[in-house]
Amino acid sequence: PNSVSSRTVRVCSAQCNGAEGSGAMAALTGFPYGVVEAIAEHLGLHDLLPFGATSLEMHWIAAKTAGDAAKYAFEGVLPADCLRLGAREPPDWLKFLMALQPRCLVRGHRKVWPDQTRPLPFVLDTTGPWFVEFKLAAAGAPNGTPTIGLIDAGCPDTTSGEGGRHWPGDLSRRGTERFAISLAPYDGTVLAARPGSLTRCRARLRWEKIGDEQRKWNDPMSCGFLIENRKLKFFRVGGRGEWHSGETVCEDLPKQVSPCMFMSSYVGFALVQYVCLWNSLPETCPHCDANFQGFAEPWDSWN
Repeated sequence: PNSVSSRTVRVCSAQCNGAEGSGAMAALTGFPYGVVEAIAEHLGLHDLLPFGATSLEMHWIAAKTAGDAAKYAFEGVLPADCLRLGAREPPDWLKFLMALQPRCLVRGHRKVWPDQTRPLPFVLDTTGPWFVEFKLAAAGAPNGTPTIGLIDAGCPDTTSGEGGRHWPGDLSRRGTERFAISLAPYDGTVLAARPGSLTRCRARLRWEKIGDEQRKWNDPMSCGFLIENRKLKFFRVGGRGEWHSGETVCEDLPKQVSPCMFMSSYVGFALVQYVCLWNSLPETCPHCDANFQGFAEPWDSWN
């Protein structure tokens, strides 16, 4: 009774997708609990939806099965506690889908943007591998660009306000109790703030400058970062339309981090979009990529 043949699973899955789907799912209510649970474990998310709509008992089995499957598939990802369906807390499987869906962090033109650190609604274990992909554009901007990066997930709670959760100020530009690091992808400038230090660190990757943020318009640029074995490496799509990486900028990341977008004294048009979370790095040309390793300007502290 605790084993279900692959043929039984295939038949149930095929029937639930056909005209007799609702009747086939309803018939499962007469099966022993162990058999129903085993069938649910072999169904995909698409099939679990009609499965869970059959009865209250089926609903709880489907929700538990989907939650366990999501936790296994996204091991090392922790959705933020702020995710809600109105006043209700969503089930675990839906939290993952809500947290990882593409989203726009900022978009528009302002004479003065508030200084801010805006996190994505999930935390990553830095064992990895994880690649966090963004699109970023800046235009009409005399004071630099928005930046992407991460902060120690142990940072105090964010504040809520216009545009969602954020911390006031660019935490990669000021000494705090938590680690923070960010990249300006147009020219490869990296900023970092370490715990217990009032000074900040700055370096510049050996990347050629792409675009000019002071122009009236720039097309969005693909960029991101790779987290693996507590190491951090930034990437972007270069002038020839191919991904390339930079030097490893950190080898002792905190155990858990929050991917973020940062702004400091920013003026002009800004677009920062989170695109996707991958479990592998983008494809690069190894011969071309070697030209972008190292630093054009080494790490140095600044006040």
